[in-house]
Amino acid sequence: MKTQRPRIVLDALLVNDRPTGVGRSILELTRALSSNQWEMDFTLLAATPHLFSWLDDCPEWTVQSCHGATGGTLRKALFTQWQIPRICRKLDADILHSLQFVAPVSLPCSSVVTVHDLAWLRFPDTVEQPRKTYYRLMVPGSLQRASAVVTNSQATAVDVRKYYPGCQNVSVTSFGTPSWVWQDVEKTPPQPQPRPFFLFVGTLEPRKNLEGILEAYKRLLAKKIEHDAAAWPSLVLVGGKGWKDSTLRKLMEPLLQSGDLEVLEYCDIQKLRQLYLSAQALLFPSLHEGFGFPILEAMAFGLPVVTSDLGAMAEVAGPFALLVDPKNADELCLQMKKLAESTELRSKLAADGPPWARKWSWERTAQQTVAVYSRVLNGGFAE
Repeated sequence: MKTQRPRIVLDALLVNDRPTGVGRSILELTRALSSNQWEMDFTLLAATPHLFSWLDDCPEWTVQSCHGATGGTLRKALFTQWQIPRICRKLDADILHSLQFVAPVSLPCSSVVTVHDLAWLRFPDTVEQPRKTYYRLMVPGSLQRASAVVTNSQATAVDVRKYYPGCQNVSVTSFGTPSWVWQDVEKTPPQPQPRPFFLFVGTLEPRKNLEGILEAYKRLLAKKIEHDAAAWPSLVLVGGKGWKDSTLRKLMEPLLQSGDLEVLEYCDIQKLRQLYLSAQALLFPSLHEGFGFPILEAMAFGLPVVTSDLGAMAEVAGPFALLVDPKNADELCLQMKKLAESTELRSKLAADGPPWARKWSWERTAQQTVAVYSRVLNGGFAE
């Protein structure tokens, strides 16, 4: 009979050198898990092991380099299916926690699978074909075989139960506010800006509803004649280049030419901090999100937020943001106009944001995640 402490293997192969979204959540979860002792031993599988260097000082943790998994969807898929089972067998693992939707078909241990969102099912036109095909083929069986399925929001848990009604072992391990925002948050003053601006943060891809933002902003600009043009907000888009963006680029061009739009494809933490501190509001009316880190980042800096009245975004924003139908450009334009004109509204939302953002804790995420491991180890979930 096995007597040593349980061995948990975490699949962190999705984390690349410029982690965004899911990659950032894996880094945050790992840091939170490694900050406590759980009477468990952990092995983390990483294609970018240098990003987890702090684990060298954690005796319960081992990082295993998996350079063979670097590359596109196909390479990661092959490594997941062929190499991870061998690694788990060699480690005598008790649980594999697959943090990228898909667990191997054959495993010598129990599996926990994280589902970040179901965009590829709910909004298939917003997801690139290779990833969409891979998920359609592999996710259903992965969830069916899993000892436990975890999601980062109640909204995603509802989606999982709806689209996979046989999947009953679903637990919510809510994410926290990204930890970087609390570093020197009260010591960094905003920089003076020549013109107020609205901010968007996220990958420039269809799911983020950039076309809707641009259309609403054009309607807002039409009202500029009623005001001092220099005091009317510009628009700043921050995010890595996505896919299927040719139409988006065409819509951007007139605004770029007029000086009403600025696109920053990548910002380091220092620059992003200044943008959050200096903007007039964050615009985040996505069509679908599994969570929505920019919402909490903005709130932590006291930046008013306009986001979608859908799913995880409404859940994360709570009662402290302006919620809109993301497909209604007039509604989005109206909320932008209110924020541009009302100092009182901006001040109220700015005051409400930081206390709400502090309630979203990664320590809680870690505790909820370990509780799932414990239930699996103790037979609390059906195999």
